[in-house]
Amino acid sequence: MSDDQNELHISKKYFASDLEKGITNIRSSWRAENGLSEDTTVIFFAPGNERTEAEFCIENVRRGIKEFLLKYSAPTSLSPKALPLENFATVISLHSGSEGEQYVREYLRQNKWHGKLIIVTEEGNEHYNAMCASD
Repeated sequence: MSDDQNELHISKKYFASDLEKGITNIRSSWRAENGLSEDTTVIFFAPGNERTEAEFCIENVRRGIKEFLLKYSAPTSLSPKALPLENFATVISLHSGSEGEQYVREYLRQNKWHGKLIIVTEEGNEHYNAMCASD
C-alpha cells in the first residue's frame, strides 16, 4: 500500500503479496466497521440486478443459508466445536436503484433471514470491500 490509502501500487511481475496485503487491510477495516470479529464466517451473496435473477435465486439461497447455519452453528450443530450463530453473517450485495434491489428489499420485509444480515451496494465500492471481508 502506498502512503495514500486510496492507492495500491503493484509490481507487474510480483503482485500477489502486495495485493494480499491490500485485501487483508480492507478485510480488517470493513469487519471492524460492521462489528464482525475475525472469527466470524461471512457469506457473500449477489442476487443480481434484474428482477428475474433475484426472483430465481433469493428463496433458494435463503433456505440454503438457513440450513447451513442450523447445521454448523451452536446450539443446533452436533459439533462440540461449533461457534454460536452470532459468529456467522450474510452479506447481500445489491445494485442501487435496480429492479433486483427493489425485489430483494421487498422480499426481506416479508421473509425472515436466519442469522445476521448486512446489505451493501456498489456505492463507494462497498461491495468490493465486503467481498474482501468474506470467507
